[in-house]
Amino acid sequence: MVYIINNMRPRKTAPNIFLYSNYRTFLRDLFSYHRARNRHFTCRYVSQKAGLASPSALKEVIDAKKNLTSGSLLKFAIAFNLTKTETEYLQNLVLFNQSGSEEEKNKHYREVLKLQQVKKSATLGAHQYEYYSNWYNAAIRELAALPGFKNSPDWIAEHLVPSIKPSEAKKSIELLLRLGLLKQHEDTTLSQQTPKLEVDPDLSTLAIRNFNRSMADLGKEAIERFTQDEREVSGCTIGVSSECAQEIKEMVREFKKKVLNFAVNDSRPADAVYQMNVQFFPVARQAVGS
Repeated sequence: MVYIINNMRPRKTAPNIFLYSNYRTFLRDLFSYHRARNRHFTCRYVSQKAGLASPSALKEVIDAKKNLTSGSLLKFAIAFNLTKTETEYLQNLVLFNQSGSEEEKNKHYREVLKLQQVKKSATLGAHQYEYYSNWYNAAIRELAALPGFKNSPDWIAEHLVPSIKPSEAKKSIELLLRLGLLKQHEDTTLSQQTPKLEVDPDLSTLAIRNFNRSMADLGKEAIERFTQDEREVSGCTIGVSSECAQEIKEMVREFKKKVLNFAVNDSRPADAVYQMNVQFFPVARQAVGS
């Protein structure tokens, strides 16, 4: 029996593992590349070369029916003739994709980034991770649109609340320029750009959670940092049904859209950058039937 990989597309060049954030996608593309050049290169052939008993082992991994173990990972690396560095990257990618905790995911993705930098293959996904990993990247992007903004790391660092290091501001500007979120003109001034930012689905959850966590921390600090006239921090504790909870979440999403539209269409010039956090989460549960 010949096992077929779904969505198999011929490739002109071998896939570069250092451009991937999902190891299953890489294995699928790598198999597709070899299969297009050799009709005898089947899942059974790969399994035999890797010394695996199941002829469908590769397909089951690609289809997310099974995970890669440390042992099977090395066997597949040998079967596909991966280099030592490629194998190391694959190991960290597997650990990143399969880790249960965000702490572990962040740890292994940092190793992924290190190897990408060594191979000079930083991806948009890597930049996306960078963008959301520091709260001030989004703040600087908005700050650049305000009157009186100065393209100076010292000025930017001083005007953020809380302040950051000039070196951090400089690195953030470089990132925003690479992503096309800011544009530098001949006179060295910066302007805000609004290109479509493609989101890597394998990184979006991790990156956004990092961002939301850092903004939630700033929200706690805002209670002491600003007066009541400068901030709005409030909450309520309510008992709701699961259906009602879902409806409230939809109301929150609609409210955020209204706020964004209101701010974008405001004809008055902006003179400050605000962060709005909306939190709605359970603080107690009751088991059904208890």
